[in-house]
This record gives sequence, structure tokens and C-alpha cells, in this order.
Amino acid sequence: MTEKNKKIIRDAEDNGTPIFILTAKDKISSETIADYLQNCITAGCNPDHLTGISQRLTEFLRYQQNDNLVKLPD
Repeated sequence: MTEKNKKIIRDAEDNGTPIFILTAKDKISSETIADYLQNCITAGCNPDHLTGISQRLTEFLRYQQNDNLVKLPD
């Protein structure tokens, strides 16, 4: 987890801001991230943000190539 992500979580906890966390173990997570990335592109988000999301999506997809590591959410 990046320092930026840790800060986002700390700030959310300190301010009572709801957050939503996905892990690569969740079989559906990569689809959700891909949809989010497309929405960010459509909205014209900062290119650095798009790059970060794209990189994380690649990491999720790589992890999910091993079917023994992923499952549907409980």
C-alpha cells in the first residue's frame, strides 16, 4: 500500500468519511476498478490519477490469474 493510500485511510478515519476498499482476492474487484477507470476517463480526471488506477488494475489482473487466490465475496 502506498503512503498516499495510507494517508487517505487515516484521513477518512479521522474525519468520519466513508471509504470502500477492494482486494484482489475479490473475483469481481478488477471489473469494478475497470469501470471506475472508464468513469474517470469520461469525467476528465487528472492523468496521474488515471495512471495510478491503471497500474493498480494491472496488479489486480496479474494477481487474479491464479484462480486459487480469488473467490466471490462472502
